[in-house]
Amino acid sequence: MKTAALLFTLLLPLAAARAQGTIRATTRVLPDGSTLTAVTDPDKRTREESIVDAAGQVRSKTIFFLNSQNFARGATHLDAKGVIRYKEAYKFDSSGRINESKLFSADDRPLGRRVFIYEGKNSARIEDYDAAGNRLAAGARPSGGRPPPPPEIRRAIPLR
Repeated sequence: MKTAALLFTLLLPLAAARAQGTIRATTRVLPDGSTLTAVTDPDKRTREESIVDAAGQVRSKTIFFLNSQNFARGATHLDAKGVIRYKEAYKFDSSGRINESKLFSADDRPLGRRVFIYEGKNSARIEDYDAAGNRLAAGARPSGGRPPPPPEIRRAIPLR
């Protein structure tokens, strides 16, 4: 009986710590002298990234919403004043790569979508579409005037 009580006493703190998760914060200095700070909160299932210029002024903030495996399933992009610029929702392929990003306005009106067509292990062709589903010419922006996210190949990686 004493052994079971001792074991229970030792394992209870470990179980509680695992259930609550650990908040993780990292800061990187970017080439222009600005900093990118990322705070991941597994309990809230969010990752907040802020870019602050060299003078200490916030330039932008992005809040990523994480699924149960800690993959970003969408994001809200804010300007320097905290006003929503646009939102995104991600779809993934079987390899864990983002294959579509749907863009929405602050009031959830569709702005368009970005499709990633993977042609090799680390290369993708990107096609942008407006809210009506029409393919845009290279360099064009979806309706609403909001810029789409920069063209980059993103793989779903757990945020820990």
